[in-house]
Amino acid sequence: MNLKNIPPTRPAARTLVAPGVELAYLVDDCTDGWKTVPTVMLLHGIGESAEAFDGWVPHLSRTCRVIRPDLRGYGRSSALAQDEVLTMSRLAQDIEMMVRNLGLEQVHVVGTKLGAQVILYLAQQQPPWLASMTLAGVLISPGGALGKWVQQWIDWVDQEGVEGWARHTMPGRMGTALSPEAMEWWTQYMGCAPADAVKACFRMLPSLAEPGRLEYIRCPTQVIVAVQPEQPDAMSQRQSVASVQAWQQRIPGSVLTELQADSYHIAATHPDACAQMALQFIQELIARKINADA
Repeated sequence: MNLKNIPPTRPAARTLVAPGVELAYLVDDCTDGWKTVPTVMLLHGIGESAEAFDGWVPHLSRTCRVIRPDLRGYGRSSALAQDEVLTMSRLAQDIEMMVRNLGLEQVHVVGTKLGAQVILYLAQQQPPWLASMTLAGVLISPGGALGKWVQQWIDWVDQEGVEGWARHTMPGRMGTALSPEAMEWWTQYMGCAPADAVKACFRMLPSLAEPGRLEYIRCPTQVIVAVQPEQPDAMSQRQSVASVQAWQQRIPGSVLTELQADSYHIAATHPDACAQMALQFIQELIARKINADA
């Protein structure tokens, strides 16, 4: 099997976001040098790194500057100490500091899984740099959906490593869209994530309830939702379209975009379709702004 990105080999830039903590990030920019282009930031999930979005980059980088951070503890970013406590506010502050350090004035952010939680947290605070938000695979209440499994997941990591946890939970994450080879690749890829970071995220999950300030979000928001019936699985991480729509409609002016898929981790199972949906959303926003300013 070709595990070309395990471990990551491409050099990454780094920026200091807290004392002793650096975030690593990749920049993909195939745009024309004479054009002013939008900046898109892609935020990954638990057990992943910037490489989780490799399938997205060809669709985005020709017309956008793409920034892919490794969240704290993952990839080439600063490692977590054993038993270090993670909080959503700390992860969000890391991204806030990265945006400041890079001097970014407007950023369109795509979040999936943990990354979706981070940008949802930030969006409720209405940062002036947040140009739009696309959520491609999000549990609005991770504590309610996943909390019952946290101790079992930690036990799996302790007993079988991160790859053991990934293998047990992959069908409930990916549905039926991937080939056996792709499922094995994702299992081994996520299995390379640092155990301390993975377990720190698990311990954080029970505290993550449905955000109480969705009505405060002011940036244009797109929620991509899988609409095919899910396959029965003991650890299915999907929510129904109706339950997604119930909280999505609390975000003023947000749109729900349907994807023909049966997975929760649609960013991984359907990267081409999700990237195209995100790009179309961003381009339409930019076109409307240009017309409004004309």
